Amino acid sequence: MNRESGDDIVIMEEVLSSMDRISNLPEPILHCILSFLSFKQVVQTTVLSQAWERAWRTFPILEFGKTFFNQVPSVSCNNKIEAQLGDEKLSRALNYVEGTLRTRRREMIRLDKFTLDLYELRVKELGPFVDRCIFSALESDVKELKLALPFHTSARVVDTRPGMPSVDARNKRCYNLPQEVLCSKSIQVLALSCCKLQSLRSVKLSSLKKLCLTSVYAADLVLESLVDGCPLIEHLSLVNCLGFNTLDLSGLTKLNEFKVRNCLEVLWLSIQALNVKTVSIQLSLPCEINVASCKNIKFLTLRLLSLKDEWLCSQIPNFPFLENLNLVGCDKLKSIKISSLSLKTLKIFECAGLIEVKIEAPNLSIFRYEGDVVSFSIGAMTLLETHLNFDKNNSDIDWYSEYIGLLAMFHNVSKGVNLESYKGENADIPEDLRQIQSSPFYGYNNLDFVITGTRVRVAIKNTIDGLLWISPHLRTVTIKSFYLNWFSFKFEFSYKKQAVYEGGIAQCCKSRPISCWRQCIEEVVVEYTSNCVNNVKRYIFNGEDIWEKIDWLADLDTSLAWSVEL
Repeated sequence: MNRESGDDIVIMEEVLSSMDRISNLPEPILHCILSFLSFKQVVQTTVLSQAWERAWRTFPILEFGKTFFNQVPSVSCNNKIEAQLGDEKLSRALNYVEGTLRTRRREMIRLDKFTLDLYELRVKELGPFVDRCIFSALESDVKELKLALPFHTSARVVDTRPGMPSVDARNKRCYNLPQEVLCSKSIQVLALSCCKLQSLRSVKLSSLKKLCLTSVYAADLVLESLVDGCPLIEHLSLVNCLGFNTLDLSGLTKLNEFKVRNCLEVLWLSIQALNVKTVSIQLSLPCEINVASCKNIKFLTLRLLSLKDEWLCSQIPNFPFLENLNLVGCDKLKSIKISSLSLKTLKIFECAGLIEVKIEAPNLSIFRYEGDVVSFSIGAMTLLETHLNFDKNNSDIDWYSEYIGLLAMFHNVSKGVNLESYKGENADIPEDLRQIQSSPFYGYNNLDFVITGTRVRVAIKNTIDGLLWISPHLRTVTIKSFYLNWFSFKFEFSYKKQAVYEGGIAQCCKSRPISCWRQCIEEVVVEYTSNCVNNVKRYIFNGEDIWEKIDWLADLDTSLAWSVEL
C-alpha cells in the first residue's frame, strides 16, 4: 500500500467517524437538522445510517410541494407512451405521499406540518386522494396544514345556482374542503388555496392562530361561521376570494394582523379588533370600510380603494399608535391631510386624482412619494430618508420649475433625498431653467438615482449632467435599475482645487455660488455591475474631454450601454 492510498483511508475513516458522531446525536437534534434541508435532501439522508433512516420515519414535517411533483406532467399528453409514463409517475408520487402519511400514523407521530401543493398538476379526479391525505394528517394531530389544489380536483361539482353571486368559471369545479378540517382541535396554522368551503354546521378551530385563504369560495354565512369559530386567531389573510359581500370581524380579541386583497365582491368591511396591529386592505369595488375601533394599529396599508378625503382625514386621528401608513392607487383622493404624532413612515404611490398633500407629523423619518407634481405643505420635521419619483407627463418648463421647487423643499427637511425616474428624464433639466434657478440640493456627497422603467432608453451623459446640476460637487452618483436585467453604474468624481470666481471660470458658472462641475471635474471613475456580467467593470476618465468619454461609454460595449433595452 502506498502512502497516498493510506492517507485516503485515514481521511475516509475520519469522515465516517464524524458521520457516526452526528448519527449518535439525540433524535430531536437530527429532526432539527432535517428541518433545514429540502425534501429531496431529507430523503437522501436515509442511506447514511439506521439512525438517519429512523429520524426520517419519525420526522414530523412533511412537505410535498412543487419540487416533489416537478417530474409529473401538468397537462395531458397527446402521445400515448408519454401519457402512460406520466400516469405511472403520478401514481408512484401519490402512493409515496399516502405511504409516508400511513407510516407516521402507524408510528403514532404527531405532525408539526403537512404541505400538499398540487396546484400545477392540472389533473382531474384528485379529490379522493386529497381527502385521504387530509384525514391521515388529522389523525396525526397535524398542527400546520397547507393545501394548494388544482382547480379540477373532485367529481363533487359545485354548480352555480340562480341567485348566487357570479363566480369565476374556475371556481365552479373546485375542491370541497371536508368539514372535519374545520373542527380540528390540533390545527394552529391553516392555509388553503383553490377550494370551496361548503355550508358549515359549526366551526370549532379552538387552537387556530393563523388562517390564510387564497382563491377560496365561501358565502357570507360560511365565512361568518368560520371567523366566529376561531377565537384565538392572530393572523387572517384573504386573497382573491369570492362568494361573500360582507366581512365583519368582531370579537377577535387576539387578532394581530389582517390582510384582504382582490376579494372582488366585498362591499362592506368592518374590523372591530382592539389589539390588531397590522391592517392591509386592497379592494377594487367601492366598499364601506369601518376600522375606527382599531385603536392600536401600527401598520396600515390602503390600496386601490375608493376613499374620500373626508374619510381619510377623520380616520387617522383614531390611531394614536400609527407608525407606518401606505396609500397606493387611491385615485379618488384629491387632498391628503395627515396629522399624527406617532407616524414614522409614510408612502404615497400613484394616487391619480391627487392635488395637494399636507403633512403634520413631527416624528416622520421616512417618506416615499410616486406620482404627479402636486402641492406639498410640510410641517416641522427632519426626514432621515426621502424617496421621490415625480411623473413627467410633458416637457413644459413650468413642470420642471415646480419640480425643482419641490426638490428644494424636501432637501430642507431631509438628511438625504433619493430620486427615481421612469427613464431618467427627471434629471434632464432644461438649460434655460438652469440659468434662472438655483440648484435645489447642496452639501450632499452622494446621490442615488433609480430607473423604474422597463425596456427604456436613457442618455447617460445628459442624466449625469442633470444630476450634477441638481446637486453640484457630488462625490458619488449611483444609478440603478432593479427590473428585468438589473444594473448599477457608480460614478466617483474628483475635483480640481479651484476657487469659485477664479479667472478662466466658465461663463455658465458666473451666476452660481458653486463652481461649475463641467469645468472643475478632474477625474471620473466608473464602476458597472449587472446580472449580465460576472464581475465589476471599471473605467477611469480624465483630461479636458471627460464628458466626451462619458458619452462614449454608452458605445463601448452593448452590455455596458445605457441605451441597452432593459
